[in-house]
Amino acid sequence: MQNKTEWATIGKIVALFGVRGELKVLPLTDIPDRFISLKAVHVSTDGHTFKRCTITSVRPYKGEMLLVKLEGIASANDAEALRGQSLWIPESELAQLPPDSYYQHDILGLKVYTLSNQEVGQIVDLFPTGGNDVYVVRTPERKEVMIPAIKTVVRQIDVLRGVMYIDPLPGLLDDEAVLDNSNEEDEEGQDEFGVE
Repeated sequence: MQNKTEWATIGKIVALFGVRGELKVLPLTDIPDRFISLKAVHVSTDGHTFKRCTITSVRPYKGEMLLVKLEGIASANDAEALRGQSLWIPESELAQLPPDSYYQHDILGLKVYTLSNQEVGQIVDLFPTGGNDVYVVRTPERKEVMIPAIKTVVRQIDVLRGVMYIDPLPGLLDDEAVLDNSNEEDEEGQDEFGVE
């Protein structure tokens, strides 16, 4: 059953809080009250093996953080064992998004092309900057390009085909704008495209 279920990550456990097993969680969703409305989450480090955990309480913490209490996690040692793990829900439980809005897991992995069909690379990461998200694209030469998630640059997203078409701003794909990570080894804010 777990192999047939599609999963979406909605948070990451970044630390423990106190001695009673509360967890500091960084939400990876912009949907208000996402955790408050959930009865359970699934914990996983690898995205393949999931353990269901009932949520017993959720409260806001500094900034974007949340303090989450899971049933059966009663001590600092229990909580520490979960540090770094991701919180997941089945994709079937995801909220419906408006048209032209996408979840992070929809965007990660997309192949990026210019409107003239020149391959730019593959999206390997994304991060919010305040005004809009930025997509990190790894080129075939293993360099990184930062693509702003704005409508004047990102012209089409086709999740089913796994592609994104961009109309790069002048200088965006110049050598000076590309970060060289070719020596590195391989290793999830709502913007104009509604990425959650």
